[in-house]
Amino acid sequence: MTPLLLVVPLVFAAPVPKDFKPANAPLEGTWEFVASTFGGNPDATYDGAKWVLGKDGKAVRHLRGDGGTEAAYKADPKAKPMAFDWTISGSTFTGIYEVKGDVLTVALPLDGTRPTEFAGQSVYVFTMKKAK
Repeated sequence: MTPLLLVVPLVFAAPVPKDFKPANAPLEGTWEFVASTFGGNPDATYDGAKWVLGKDGKAVRHLRGDGGTEAAYKADPKAKPMAFDWTISGSTFTGIYEVKGDVLTVALPLDGTRPTEFAGQSVYVFTMKKAK
Protein backbone atom coordinates (compact mmCIF):
# COMPACT_ATOMS: atom_id res chain seq x y z
CA MET A 1 0.00 0.00 0.00
CA THR A 2 2.91 2.36 0.55
CA PRO A 3 3.80 2.60 -3.19
CA LEU A 4 0.25 3.72 -3.99
CA LEU A 5 0.48 6.52 -1.46
CA LEU A 6 3.65 7.77 -3.15
CA VAL A 7 2.17 7.72 -6.68
CA VAL A 8 -1.04 9.63 -5.94
CA PRO A 9 0.70 12.89 -4.88
CA LEU A 10 2.89 12.73 -8.00
CA VAL A 11 -0.14 12.49 -10.27
CA PHE A 12 -1.72 15.58 -8.77
CA ALA A 13 1.57 17.48 -8.87
CA ALA A 14 2.28 16.68 -12.52
CA PRO A 15 2.76 19.80 -14.66
CA VAL A 16 0.35 20.62 -17.47
CA PRO A 17 1.96 19.68 -20.81
CA LYS A 18 3.07 22.65 -22.93
CA ASP A 19 0.89 21.52 -25.83
CA PHE A 20 -2.25 21.23 -23.65
CA LYS A 21 -5.22 23.11 -25.12
CA PRO A 22 -8.61 23.55 -23.46
CA ALA A 23 -11.66 22.06 -25.22
CA ASN A 24 -12.58 25.36 -26.90
CA ALA A 25 -9.04 26.06 -28.17
CA PRO A 26 -9.71 25.11 -31.83
CA LEU A 27 -12.75 27.42 -31.82
CA GLU A 28 -11.10 30.52 -30.39
CA GLY A 29 -10.58 33.38 -32.79
CA THR A 30 -12.36 35.24 -35.57
CA TRP A 31 -14.38 33.20 -38.07
CA GLU A 32 -15.56 34.74 -41.34
CA PHE A 33 -18.63 33.27 -43.02
CA VAL A 34 -17.93 31.84 -46.48
CA ALA A 35 -21.29 30.11 -47.01
CA SER A 36 -24.59 29.60 -45.28
CA THR A 37 -27.67 27.59 -46.06
CA PHE A 38 -31.10 27.21 -44.54
CA GLY A 39 -33.03 24.05 -45.24
CA GLY A 40 -30.40 23.09 -47.80
CA ASN A 41 -30.84 26.29 -49.83
CA PRO A 42 -28.27 29.10 -50.07
CA ASP A 43 -29.10 31.94 -47.68
CA ALA A 44 -27.50 35.38 -48.08
CA THR A 45 -28.62 36.61 -44.64
CA TYR A 46 -25.17 36.03 -43.20
CA ASP A 47 -23.03 37.15 -46.15
CA GLY A 48 -20.16 39.19 -44.72
CA ALA A 49 -20.85 38.02 -41.16
CA LYS A 50 -18.23 36.91 -38.69
CA TRP A 51 -18.09 35.39 -35.24
CA VAL A 52 -15.44 36.20 -32.69
CA LEU A 53 -15.22 33.28 -30.26
CA GLY A 54 -13.35 33.75 -26.97
CA LYS A 55 -11.77 31.09 -24.82
CA ASP A 56 -14.18 31.91 -22.00
CA GLY A 57 -17.32 30.99 -23.96
CA LYS A 58 -18.10 34.60 -24.80
CA ALA A 59 -18.67 35.57 -28.40
CA VAL A 60 -19.59 38.49 -30.63
CA ARG A 61 -21.55 38.18 -33.87
CA HIS A 62 -20.96 40.84 -36.51
CA LEU A 63 -23.35 41.34 -39.41
CA ARG A 64 -22.33 43.53 -42.35
CA GLY A 65 -20.18 45.93 -40.39
CA ASP A 66 -22.50 46.47 -37.41
CA GLY A 67 -20.98 47.03 -33.98
CA GLY A 68 -21.58 43.42 -33.03
CA THR A 69 -24.02 41.57 -30.81
CA GLU A 70 -22.82 39.82 -27.68
CA ALA A 71 -23.39 36.09 -27.60
CA ALA A 72 -22.16 33.00 -25.79
CA TYR A 73 -21.27 29.50 -26.86
CA LYS A 74 -20.54 26.10 -25.37
CA ALA A 75 -18.76 23.33 -27.21
CA ASP A 76 -18.49 19.66 -26.37
CA PRO A 77 -15.85 18.05 -28.58
CA LYS A 78 -16.41 14.67 -26.92
CA ALA A 79 -20.04 14.43 -28.04
CA LYS A 80 -20.78 12.50 -31.24
CA PRO A 81 -21.34 14.59 -33.32
CA MET A 82 -19.58 17.41 -31.48
CA ALA A 83 -22.14 19.62 -29.73
CA PHE A 84 -22.30 23.41 -30.10
CA ASP A 85 -24.75 25.63 -28.20
CA TRP A 86 -25.15 29.25 -29.31
CA THR A 87 -26.93 31.80 -27.13
CA ILE A 88 -27.79 35.20 -28.54
CA SER A 89 -30.44 37.78 -27.61
CA GLY A 90 -31.86 35.48 -24.92
CA SER A 91 -32.33 32.47 -27.23
CA THR A 92 -30.23 29.30 -27.19
CA PHE A 93 -29.78 27.15 -30.27
CA THR A 94 -28.46 23.61 -29.81
CA GLY A 95 -26.38 22.46 -32.74
CA ILE A 96 -23.34 20.55 -33.87
CA TYR A 97 -19.96 21.52 -35.27
CA GLU A 98 -16.78 20.28 -36.84
CA VAL A 99 -13.39 21.86 -37.39
CA LYS A 100 -11.22 20.77 -40.31
CA GLY A 101 -8.04 22.79 -40.49
CA ASP A 102 -9.08 26.44 -40.67
CA VAL A 103 -12.72 25.68 -41.61
CA LEU A 104 -15.51 25.61 -39.03
CA THR A 105 -18.92 24.20 -39.95
CA VAL A 106 -21.85 24.71 -37.57
CA ALA A 107 -25.41 23.44 -37.89
CA LEU A 108 -28.03 25.27 -35.81
CA PRO A 109 -31.71 24.32 -36.02
CA LEU A 110 -34.63 26.63 -35.36
CA ASP A 111 -36.83 23.87 -33.93
CA GLY A 112 -34.80 23.27 -30.75
CA THR A 113 -33.66 19.72 -31.45
CA ARG A 114 -29.96 19.09 -31.87
CA PRO A 115 -29.29 17.85 -35.42
CA THR A 116 -27.26 14.72 -36.08
CA GLU A 117 -26.00 15.89 -39.47
CA PHE A 118 -25.19 19.11 -41.29
CA ALA A 119 -28.56 19.30 -43.04
CA GLY A 120 -32.25 19.56 -42.27
CA GLN A 121 -35.41 21.39 -43.16
CA SER A 122 -35.20 24.02 -40.40
CA VAL A 123 -31.41 24.00 -39.98
CA TYR A 124 -28.93 26.77 -40.69
CA VAL A 125 -25.56 25.43 -41.79
CA PHE A 126 -22.73 27.94 -41.54
CA THR A 127 -19.32 27.40 -43.09
CA MET A 128 -16.63 29.74 -41.82
CA LYS A 129 -12.94 30.22 -42.37
CA LYS A 130 -10.61 31.31 -39.61
CA ALA A 131 -9.31 34.84 -40.13
CA LYS A 132 -5.54 35.24 -40.28
